[in-house]
Amino acid sequence: MHLLRTIVPPVILILLVVAIAGAVHTYASPPGGLQLPVLETEEGDARVRIGKSLYPREAVDSDEVTVSVARPAHRIVSQYWSIDEFVYSILPPQDVVAVSQSAYEEEISNVLQNVRTFKPTVATDVERVVALDPDLMLVSREGRADYTSLARSSGVPVYRIETSFETLDRIEQNIRLVGYMTGQDERAAKEASRFHAAIEKAVSMRPPGSMKPRILGLGGRYGYGRKTLFQDIVTKLGGINVGAENGIVGYDSVNFEQIVRWDPEWIIAGAKTGSTTQVLATLMSDPAISLTQAARNGHIVVLDNRVFLPMSPYTSIFVQAIAEAVYGGEHAGDKP
Repeated sequence: MHLLRTIVPPVILILLVVAIAGAVHTYASPPGGLQLPVLETEEGDARVRIGKSLYPREAVDSDEVTVSVARPAHRIVSQYWSIDEFVYSILPPQDVVAVSQSAYEEEISNVLQNVRTFKPTVATDVERVVALDPDLMLVSREGRADYTSLARSSGVPVYRIETSFETLDRIEQNIRLVGYMTGQDERAAKEASRFHAAIEKAVSMRPPGSMKPRILGLGGRYGYGRKTLFQDIVTKLGGINVGAENGIVGYDSVNFEQIVRWDPEWIIAGAKTGSTTQVLATLMSDPAISLTQAARNGHIVVLDNRVFLPMSPYTSIFVQAIAEAVYGGEHAGDKP
């Protein structure tokens, strides 16, 4: 009995330590900070993994590289068009010292006014970008690996960030991530709240008890199926994604004869700036498309690519445009 009394307390202590260690392993992310909780997806690890709020701050990027920033960043490089839209939605515009070439292209840029005013460098040449003495570079996961490697070899903090999203929630998480990495947490929180509220407002436009509208997303001759942001948008708005319904996965080509068989109630398409009216007329007059419910009922909506394409905080405008067209009694097509 005496031996049992001497053994039990140490055993209990060991079990307690193991339990605490397990909890830390579960809830702490490398390098030890709490994880922003987001859903796992089939595309891999969906966690936004950030560290403590004090400096130096650390976060694990899409290359599994732990990126450290010593202080709030005030000289930011954006290497990709959707990253441009994140940084300008969160940062003071003068803090963005380099952007993608797309930021200067009127047909797709949502940040054109800012780049014309502040004239950031185009971030195509690594040596030129490094010469700007940036505090942080944000590059796309889909970008060239040699670009990222060369930038990292200079000693500049380089965070390789997701730029292709399957859900609106991931965009909201990335807003907060960019705020964390740049030290603009408060501005990012406000932008994330604005984005979330805009989505919720669009969702609320669906009349209670109404039938689910069958909606086809069309980018030229390509449709949007499962595992796309369009799928998540349509689902959140209470609709059925016709592309996914008919077996499309990702972004894939379709022929218009298929679309006749699918017979969507709505078609949402994109077009270059200034050509929305022309694209709408072309779709309405197509022998196959003209036979669909969408064409017969005037439910083909053509949006400027600046609204149709973004995977960024600007996606909220796209969600609102679909909701207004389908549920608001307004035809949003041929509006730039």
